[in-house]
Amino acid sequence: MPRPAGAPRPPLLPASPGVARSISLLGVAVALLVAAAPASAQSGGTPLPGPGDPCPAGYPGDQAGREAIARWMARGAALRDVPEALPVMAGLAESGLRNLHTKGNPFAGFFSMHKSLNKDPYRGFKSDPELQLNWFLDTAVIVRQRGIAEGDEEYGSDTDGYGLWIADVERPAPENRKGYQPYLDDAGDLLDQSCEPGDHVSDEAPPALRVKAAARQRDAIVLRASCPREACVIAAQAEPRRRVRAAPAVAAEADAVTLTLPARARRSARLVVTVTAVDAAGNATSREKHVTLLR
Repeated sequence: MPRPAGAPRPPLLPASPGVARSISLLGVAVALLVAAAPASAQSGGTPLPGPGDPCPAGYPGDQAGREAIARWMARGAALRDVPEALPVMAGLAESGLRNLHTKGNPFAGFFSMHKSLNKDPYRGFKSDPELQLNWFLDTAVIVRQRGIAEGDEEYGSDTDGYGLWIADVERPAPENRKGYQPYLDDAGDLLDQSCEPGDHVSDEAPPALRVKAAARQRDAIVLRASCPREACVIAAQAEPRRRVRAAPAVAAEADAVTLTLPARARRSARLVVTVTAVDAAGNATSREKHVTLLR
């Protein structure tokens, strides 16, 4: 298991490589971004797949084989436009793809979720693997949004980076962050066919983005930005970067959010500010604003 028992993971605030700054996703992320299907209690039976759906639509039960569990996870991931192998790799690394419950251990389930996560919207996760998968996918979506919004345009697009994406969700000790990538081949062996439902249409449309900023500002650049049609995550940075700090990512929806880029230097400068919004499927939109910073 890449993550030894240690300090609890704060819910929905995984640390992202190169963007480890604190952000204001906690508290609003679930309300804006959770789009998973309602959880159901484990029944122990495997639902029959529908036309074009080769994988279980509901949890197949603790006694099911690893292939059925892996395909159930992969189907859920596909519905969220997350790589199908991602939760399977995480489950293999954290639990051997088993719904673990060890008395006295604060971590449980397929993804070693900490007991502090046993509250809405994941209350009862120990006895409900559907909630466990929801937590993993909710967090994976937010992590990808933040990574792209804060400048890593290719975040999550290469299979070679899946392990670090999982590490940003699971938040292991730094020396164990590379422990997930070796499970890519094992996940592939369990997923010999796509689990994307035949009627699923991936979201490929970038989010609409509105940005307002005064052309001349003093001491810091302040922007107002929103995604009027859907929930998104928004961040901003400016060139030249030595003049102002980047604005870390925040969750947004129709109501505008404020982004602040504090000044680094004591000299005035003309800056090009790039604001990037990312939706739950990882689609991005950027807008540029020319701002003169007065000091």
